[in-house]
This record gives sequence, C-alpha cells and structure tokens, in this order.
Amino acid sequence: MRVTDRQQVDALVTAIRGLRGNIFDRNEQIASGKRVNRPSDDPAAAERINQFRNVLRTTERRLATVNEGAGRLNLSDSVLEPAGNTLQRAKELAIQMRNDTNTDVERRNAAQEVQQLILGLASIANTQLNGRFVFAGSQTQTEPYVLESATGSASTINGGGATIAVSVGTASALQPDSYQIQFTSLTEFDVLNLTTNQIESSGNTYSSGAAFSFDGLDVTITDGGGPPAIGDQFFVRVGYTYQGDDAVLEVEIGDGRTVETNVTGNQVFSGPKVDLFQNLQDFHQALVTDDVSGIQAAIGQLDQSLSQVTNARATIGARVNRLDAIKDGLDLLSVNTQTLRSNFEDADFAQVASELATLQNTLEASMTTLARQFQTSLLNFLR
Repeated sequence: MRVTDRQQVDALVTAIRGLRGNIFDRNEQIASGKRVNRPSDDPAAAERINQFRNVLRTTERRLATVNEGAGRLNLSDSVLEPAGNTLQRAKELAIQMRNDTNTDVERRNAAQEVQQLILGLASIANTQLNGRFVFAGSQTQTEPYVLESATGSASTINGGGATIAVSVGTASALQPDSYQIQFTSLTEFDVLNLTTNQIESSGNTYSSGAAFSFDGLDVTITDGGGPPAIGDQFFVRVGYTYQGDDAVLEVEIGDGRTVETNVTGNQVFSGPKVDLFQNLQDFHQALVTDDVSGIQAAIGQLDQSLSQVTNARATIGARVNRLDAIKDGLDLLSVNTQTLRSNFEDADFAQVASELATLQNTLEASMTTLARQFQTSLLNFLR
C-alpha cells in the first residue's frame, strides 16, 4: 500500500497536536502541583481522591466539634477549681468559728467574708464561654443562677406560736441578703438586714396575717399555736434559683458515637445531692446569729459540698481524657488520609519535568520533520 505525502503530513500534524496537548498537561501539573486536575485525567484516581476528600471533611468537622467540647470541659474544670477553693475556705472558717473562744463580733466579721464567698460562687456558676453560659445545659443564653426565691423560718427558741410565710414581690429589687425579724413587744417588731447589719425598719406594728414588704419581699407573720412572744425571731433569706435545664451537650466522635461535653448547674451547684448556695447561706446565718451548733453543722454540710464539686471535676477530667485520645486519633487519621490523597493526586515534579523536556524535544523534532516534508511536497508539486 502506497503512503502519500498528504497522509504523512496529516500523521505528523496529528502527532504534533497530541504532543502539544501532553505538554499542556505537564505544564498544568507543574503549575497546580497535581497529577489529576480533572476526572478525565484519571477517572479511577479521581474517584479515590474524592473519597479521601470526604473523609478529610468529616474528620475536620469532628476535630472542630471535639476541640469545642474539650474547650467547654476544660473551662468548666478551671472554674470549678476556685469553686472548690471557696468551699474549702468556708470550711476553714467554720472550724475556726466553732470554738467557744470566738466572740459574736468575730463571727459577724467572718460572716462578711462568707457573704463574699457566696457572691463569688454565684459568679462562677454563671461563667460564660463565647457569650454562652457554661452551666445552663441547653439554655446557653439564659443566666443559670438568679435571685428569684425566698424562704422564711422561725427561730427554734421562739416562745410564741406564730408562723412566717415569704414570697417574692419584685424580683428586680431582691438583694442577696438574709434578714432577721425580731419582736420587741407583743405588737411591734424590727427588721434587720443580717448581711449588711443595717436596720431595714423598726417599730413596725404587728397584725396577724397582715403582709409587709421590704427589698422586693412580701412577708406575712400569722398567729399559729399562739401569737408571737417578746424576743421571738424569724429569719428571711433570698436564694438563687437555677434557670437552666438538664440537657446534655454532645459532640460526635464517630458514626453513632458521642461524648457529653457539659455539666449542668443542677449537677454541681444546686444538686444532685446538696445545694452549695444553701449550705453557705446556712453557715452565714449561723455566724450572724452566733449559733454555735449551726456553725458545727455547717462543717459537715461544706464537706458534702466539696465532695460534690470534686465528683463533678472527676467526671469532667475523664471526659477530657477521652476527647484528647479521640483528638489524637483524628489527627492521625487526617495525616494518613492526606498522605494517601497526595499519592493519588499530587504530581512528581522531577518526573513531570523530565517528561516535559522529552515531549518538548520530540515536538521540536516533529516540527523539523514536518517542515522538511512540506519542502519535499512543494518540490514534487513544482516538478
């Protein structure tokens, strides 16, 4: 079969076109650093690369949530440390103030410090991370502990039979204080702020069942088994109320596997066994009323409070350790997946450069051959 000059030229042109395409591909690989820039470059490799990218996206998402959860737990642990220190200091004061050698003035001075400990604990319980409350469960935009409750009690040494009832009248007017109502006669009583040691009002006229108010509180004293006796005392205390919920905040660590990354306030500050605020307030009231037995009882209550905080920190520590191990595993998975993806996707610069040089040399030779072929064909035509 005779091959014409035209066929030879067409073959050379086709070969040159292919060489130029291959040169373009190699230049693109060098510019992008990738061997596979589009699925058509290597369909099988492109599919594997896509799988690796999906794994990396999932891993990165889980790493982000694990880091967020670990950050929340670490912050919780860091603020519970001063909470434990607060309770430890209160216990030291209780041990010191239970001695008979302490005067009522010394105990009242200690009560001032305890009041600051209560305020400090409330601040810890309302800790925020990035504008979200840490101990509020899922109610992260709601302050978990606010002054919203009040209780009243009669002294155990009262001679009369009157009872007391307390309710919140104006929540915004509440103060984190405790009060003493003392009958100076059968028909009159004084109201003393035990926290500030200031008289709220004096010479108030008593009428059974008639409500009277102060600092956002509505109080009613009623004849029960009998009217109040001279010297009878009643106590009123404003308390903190938990506004969060029991919701667990979880992060995904694997398919169908999660880890809890929060501790709710009612699992450390106001439960599950004791109320830290109530125990400190009981201790405060015992100090300001010079109640030695109450101070002694506070030691045991504060021990329970310390144990509750310690248990919460132990739970948090276990979860942090688990998340740290998971993070290490995800980091390793990410590195290995990136290596595998690189093996399929990235270009070998030395090899590509060598191939490019060879292709360019071949192109030059082909162009020379094509030029000669054109000259030969032209001469044949002229003849």
